[in-house]
Amino acid sequence: MWIYLAFKIAGFTTAYLPTKVGYLIARLVADTVYVFRPSLRAAIAANLRPVLGPEVDNATLKQAVRGVLRNAAKNYFDLIHLPHMKLDDIDSRITTHGWHNFEDALNRGKGVILVTAHLGSFDMAGQILAVRSAKVTVLVEALKPAVLLSHVIALRRSKGLTHMPVQLGVLRAVIQSLRCSEAVALVCDRDIGKDGFKSKFFEKETTLPAGAVRIAMRTGAEVVPIFNLRRGDGRYDVYFEPALDIIPSGDDAVARNMEQIIAVMEKYIKTSPEQWVVLSPVWASEQ
Repeated sequence: MWIYLAFKIAGFTTAYLPTKVGYLIARLVADTVYVFRPSLRAAIAANLRPVLGPEVDNATLKQAVRGVLRNAAKNYFDLIHLPHMKLDDIDSRITTHGWHNFEDALNRGKGVILVTAHLGSFDMAGQILAVRSAKVTVLVEALKPAVLLSHVIALRRSKGLTHMPVQLGVLRAVIQSLRCSEAVALVCDRDIGKDGFKSKFFEKETTLPAGAVRIAMRTGAEVVPIFNLRRGDGRYDVYFEPALDIIPSGDDAVARNMEQIIAVMEKYIKTSPEQWVVLSPVWASEQ
């Protein structure tokens, strides 16, 4: 409940601040958390070691951990600030790369599954889909308590994107959207339900959600990776990769399709590890 109260307080205070001021406050909060939450520091460091490599030195690792916390805090500000922004302002801050890959996939008529990771400012940069009037349903974690889930979804829906928690009945809604040649967006770098597909991620075994590939294999929907990265000037780059070559069936089809998603996630996470804002352990051995 305290997280919900924090969101509400921030919504009445910092949400109205200019972005530069909001980011300054976010940085101060993140640096405070870095000092007083050693267990959180350790969890983030454990996630970053496989990304940065076995030879990473402590100074580099600590700097990356601090960067993750700062970017996470900026993301929270982006989320509460979102309802107070205009779509034109959002559009002016986002540069898209490969939009035609998304359009081409949609034009094939079987729907599109957008796959991504907790990278950059996904709540803000993802609004490019709303700017361009794309019909997209974004699947999100079913946060608890319910009042927190409702509040966060309301913030995310403020510019027109549909958001739906991953819970009973969501699969039917997803398939219906795809049959209407619409798009669905899923995050694939964290096994929230602890029932994912055993995979190698940055050369370490873990489980990752395989819902995207299983739905694509069942429906014939295109799978288009989408990622975003922050720039130092307060702008964002959004990248739409070409649709993956999904294998429709076979004994190892799920594994091979997962390898494709993992490969593109690894490529973008390696580009800016400090923007990979997963704050809980990704690898079971680190839990």
